[in-house]
Amino acid sequence: MNWLFVAGQIAAAPLVAVAAFIGVVYQQRRIDRREATAAQSRTSVDLLTQSLLFAQLAHALLLTAQVRTGLSEGRDVLLRRRRPVDPMELHDWLQQGTRPLFDAWSATWVSSSPAMVTRGNAVIDACTGVLDAVSERAPARGPARLREAIVGRGVDKDQAERLRAAIHALAVARRDYAALVRKETGKDTAELFFRAAE
Repeated sequence: MNWLFVAGQIAAAPLVAVAAFIGVVYQQRRIDRREATAAQSRTSVDLLTQSLLFAQLAHALLLTAQVRTGLSEGRDVLLRRRRPVDPMELHDWLQQGTRPLFDAWSATWVSSSPAMVTRGNAVIDACTGVLDAVSERAPARGPARLREAIVGRGVDKDQAERLRAAIHALAVARRDYAALVRKETGKDTAELFFRAAE
């Protein structure tokens, strides 16, 4: 009887080993999926956060353009109260502010589904639209040009409307991206936007 039990154990050992191996592989795949979902969530949060910070950076650029123009700016630079705007410092400042956004965008390209890449691209396009609205402005003519030279650069109604539309487009792109992330990571849908902005 002892020999039958030992023979049964020997015959069952490979089956037990195969079952244990399958169990380990299954558990590892579940862990890998959870880690991939967590990494995707972090990348998505980075893209959403950095796109909002980018809009704030663009607004700061607009304020800088308004404050650093006009006769008072020329006087302050001439009297050495303030340094002139250095294009390279401005470039470095913009690059420092945009690098995390582009890192998150690149991570989305590498690790996300095609639908999320498309929505991530839409967020970046909307960020570009905000920067365009801040930086594009028709040159002032006539009395407006004289006023701008004396007082400094202001925001005209057309530019303000373009900026409002660009910020709204960014908000919608961010909302659509977040909704897709929630769907793909298995989160319940949520109201991500207040109604007034739609």
